[in-house]
Amino acid sequence: MADASFDEIRQYVQDRTRLSFSGHKLSLFQKKLQQRVEELSLSGLSAYKDILLASPSEESALLDSITTNETCFFRNPRQFDYLRTHILPRLEEERGNASFRRLAQGELSGNLNDMRLRILSAGCSTGEEPYTVAMTVLEGLRYPRAWDIQIVAGDLSECCLEIARRGFYETARLKGIPNKLLTKYMDNSADGATFKEEVRRLTRFMRLNLNDVMRGDSFPDTSSTEPFDIVFCRNVMIYFSSSCQQQLVDSLYSIIAPGGYLFTGDAEPLHLFSHDFTPVREAGCLIYRKTGSNAHGQTV
Repeated sequence: MADASFDEIRQYVQDRTRLSFSGHKLSLFQKKLQQRVEELSLSGLSAYKDILLASPSEESALLDSITTNETCFFRNPRQFDYLRTHILPRLEEERGNASFRRLAQGELSGNLNDMRLRILSAGCSTGEEPYTVAMTVLEGLRYPRAWDIQIVAGDLSECCLEIARRGFYETARLKGIPNKLLTKYMDNSADGATFKEEVRRLTRFMRLNLNDVMRGDSFPDTSSTEPFDIVFCRNVMIYFSSSCQQQLVDSLYSIIAPGGYLFTGDAEPLHLFSHDFTPVREAGCLIYRKTGSNAHGQTV
């Protein structure tokens, strides 16, 4: 019965999340299950299965325990350098020009949304990535206050999201943040630092299951249905099976605006999949662009 219960639990989690368990991931999953059985003082996996299927809070606790949360600030710095020095200035020029043209044609400024920037951090873990994105955006735009900046950051783990929302990081975890940015965007304390409101207000943290994205569901806790200009989905695809990875690439393509960008992890080159993204080769790192006509009628 124990083996049957294990298989049922594994299938349940896979159906809910699309996470793949094979090789060492399977043994790790089994270890985490046993830990939950012991923590809850249960007789075995059969009893745990009954609790899991009946309790959303237990499902959340299990997902917290099995998700990998390895992250750091400015991970893969070349991607953030290219975002700051090339992508953001290009967007600022394109959208600024579009706004001036539309104003010259008599449109009211209140009806314009050219200066809106939507970014998704999928699999944001404890928040280092979206906060890095926020600092990069503030540094890369000449007039950030003229923009409506929305950074949507999502993860399966509620525990990770709680840490991210607090915006406090112990000193040892601040490695990678240049001293200039640390001073400019964080308030120091004896044991770490907290992001200032200027940075935190740009980012909305929410629970995000990429299985829902692959099913075409709308994003939770956000009223906007507009596509994203930039998507970070780094070191996430590796936790899915090959078929799900292809489906995720397709789903990410559908939520990115024409001319928008996709950032992937070092072990996630898209040449393994069928897609219509164009590699941004001059970046020297894994960045892809969705070509087509953007909202301003420009071919990109």
